[in-house]
Amino acid sequence: MLESEVLSALIATIYDAALDPELWPVALEGIRDFVGGCAANFYWQDVSKENAGVFHCVGIELSYLEAYFQTYTKLNPLYPAAAFFTPGEVFGSDAVIPALEFKQTRFYREWMSPQGMVDSLAANLEKSVTSVAALAVIRGERDGMVDEEARRRMRLVVPHVLRASSIGHVVAEHIRGKAALTDALDRIAAAVFLVDAAGRTVFGNESAGVLLGSGKLLRNGPGGLVATDKVANRALHYALGASARGEAEFDLAGTVILLSSEPDQRWLAHVLPLTSGARQQSAFGHSAVAAVFVRKASLDVPSPLETMARLYRLTGSEVRVLHAIVDTGGVPDIAVALGISESTVRTHLKRPFEKTSTHRQVDLVKLVAAHASPFS
Repeated sequence: MLESEVLSALIATIYDAALDPELWPVALEGIRDFVGGCAANFYWQDVSKENAGVFHCVGIELSYLEAYFQTYTKLNPLYPAAAFFTPGEVFGSDAVIPALEFKQTRFYREWMSPQGMVDSLAANLEKSVTSVAALAVIRGERDGMVDEEARRRMRLVVPHVLRASSIGHVVAEHIRGKAALTDALDRIAAAVFLVDAAGRTVFGNESAGVLLGSGKLLRNGPGGLVATDKVANRALHYALGASARGEAEFDLAGTVILLSSEPDQRWLAHVLPLTSGARQQSAFGHSAVAAVFVRKASLDVPSPLETMARLYRLTGSEVRVLHAIVDTGGVPDIAVALGISESTVRTHLKRPFEKTSTHRQVDLVKLVAAHASPFS
């Protein structure tokens, strides 16, 4: 059968699966065979590597799936760097970590190799601050390492999987009914305020109510939302004013304000404008001009790793070691956790030190915390 005929039939199955999720295993088998591999799956991975899950999977024995979730989630050397790729972009494991180094890891030796797996090809489908959903085709010994033909075929399939995934979400959303914005925002740990052009709070989640109740950082005054620190209050109202005017410098990334500078109580306010493009659709009838996220500075948001990776051009191996510094500790512990030698850890540490102009591990940890943001 011609490739075009096989692809046409596969695309039809993919869109059928969007409407009937029970067909995804059939679609995954087709994707696996078309691209060339021994297994394929839809999965999600917590960017901090604490948790993972699989939506649909073919070609992997249940015992190995259970072992992955119980033991090897934290040892997977592709994360967190693999989560940084733009949705729809096809990438191989070599785009994250050199093939030779990958084969030396515990993850490869203990989980992939016993299954006869040698390589993988993937594409992120959705990203959030805390996790990523992706499609992966895993190559077996008979398939060999990922080559350009496999990449080409994967690129033919992924756009349709992305569209089908979107269709599936729309159908599921229609069946369930849209969840109220209030309920969604109440689940966010940060205090969230939606503020109008006059600085008045038009919506606040539960955390915002608790924060206002304490009166230590913010309060609602006659002129709207007020920061108790005078310097912070000037910065807050400048940012809100810029949001109301739609000034471009605040449009995409928002701005950050230090509400409290006490060493053990560093609170940050991130101001995100809602006055341009699609953001207007979420602004309560356009009465809100900005969203203000307030939280205590901490390491519990994994997004700063991606920010630092892009800003300082860190490699996948460097990101992996940097994450281990934050999550694990010293060089010996990192070596054990990642399944590499202490000398390799020190080698990977040298470049982040040079790129970030830091000299100690504690300085790197502080730098990660400094890049934290609640925005994806």
